[in-house]
Amino acid sequence: MGKVYLVGAGPGDAELISVKGKRLVESCDVLIYDRLISEEIISWARKDCEKIYVGKSAGAHSFTQDNINKILVEKAADSNIVVRLKGGDPFVFGRGGEEAAILIENNIDFEVVPGITSAIAVPEAAGIPVTHRGASQDIHIVTGHTAESEITDYAALAKTRGTIVFLMAANTIGSIASRLIEKGMSGKTPVAVIENGTTKSESITRTTLENIGSVQIVPPAVIVVGKTAEYDMKSDNRIKSVAITGTEDFRKRLKARLINKGYTVKEVCCLKVIPADLNIKFDEFDWLVFTGRNGVKIFIDYIKRTKTDLRSLKNKIAVIGEGTYNALAEHGIYADYMPDKYTSEALGKGLAKIAPNASKLVLRAEKGSDELYRHINNCKEAILYRVEAESITECREDYIVFGSSLGVNTYLEQYKIDENTKIIAIGEVTCNTLISRGYNNVCCCEKSTVESIVEEIEKNEKIQTTEDK
Repeated sequence: MGKVYLVGAGPGDAELISVKGKRLVESCDVLIYDRLISEEIISWARKDCEKIYVGKSAGAHSFTQDNINKILVEKAADSNIVVRLKGGDPFVFGRGGEEAAILIENNIDFEVVPGITSAIAVPEAAGIPVTHRGASQDIHIVTGHTAESEITDYAALAKTRGTIVFLMAANTIGSIASRLIEKGMSGKTPVAVIENGTTKSESITRTTLENIGSVQIVPPAVIVVGKTAEYDMKSDNRIKSVAITGTEDFRKRLKARLINKGYTVKEVCCLKVIPADLNIKFDEFDWLVFTGRNGVKIFIDYIKRTKTDLRSLKNKIAVIGEGTYNALAEHGIYADYMPDKYTSEALGKGLAKIAPNASKLVLRAEKGSDELYRHINNCKEAILYRVEAESITECREDYIVFGSSLGVNTYLEQYKIDENTKIIAIGEVTCNTLISRGYNNVCCCEKSTVESIVEEIEKNEKIQTTEDK
């Protein structure tokens, strides 16, 4: 017999699940999840984990609670570690109590892992305190499913001076409001509707109890009624978040600089560098041409592995930009040529001018840009590595940074970029790839360096601050 964990996933933002909840999702054999669980959380599960969707929405219950209970018992009977993942907290209108009861009835070992309930977290993240001295000393959490039921004491609710939070009431709040007004609550009572709380798509509508019935509400929504619903305690100077894509070396360097500047960072598209089998005769070429830092690292590893004496390398060296130049300089190798503009086009044109007939070996990645070859002749290429996707999660941050065209195409294979997310491209080629995929509002860095990326983000922040004023 296995064990079942009833896990609360929190209010929406994947980072608001508990550490224990995340660990269980990552290690379980079976994951049974609801409609409002983010794709990012689901992606944490092992590749061999059995994932079972049992989501419900208003008027569309593909799985009844009896069906779900049966699945829990069956999967636990197979000696599996089962995670039943529920939005918010399992015991706050999540029917976790019913699931716990069926597990007890069948003598199945289980454990409840609490989650942050949206009833408190969503208003809080939106700048609305559910309690506040002088305004609200108590909080009442009510399900909208009981709008026409006598279980809820509307007369008592209408008399409260505290905060009322309604969950799952998008379709019933109009009739709820009418009953509260009928029982004596003022129609002028402030109301706040928070849709898609704690996520990038969050929106807040403020109105009054007498007007809430005319508001179009799209679930999931949390509805706050009471004095604190008119509060706005959300700082305009909140820490901005940046999603980054690229290889490990690029992500590591960019992440360190962004964190040092005070940004929060999330790696949403991790690319893995896989070295190729090499057998290079460097002495056959006048020039070695490097198009990126990853190529430098693999080149140096090859030199060490083959015990090639650097003094035997008589080649001149060209690099695409400052980052590549510095990567070589760390090993005492100083490039002879670097273009003023860090692009394949500028590198190619520069080499065509200073070494038109010299033989050149381009050390590059598989499926890299061919722009360089349009401008130089007498050259061959050595494929040093290929790049593959290691993990991809959806960006819900203020910014997303792309360090290559490959990163753009890899990310867009699975996700679209939210219109509210600012896009930063490391250079013209990457920028043009984004434009070709339909994204025109792209900020292109002046230089293809991580420093230039940080500068571009900070420049955007200053522009935004000026516009806000």
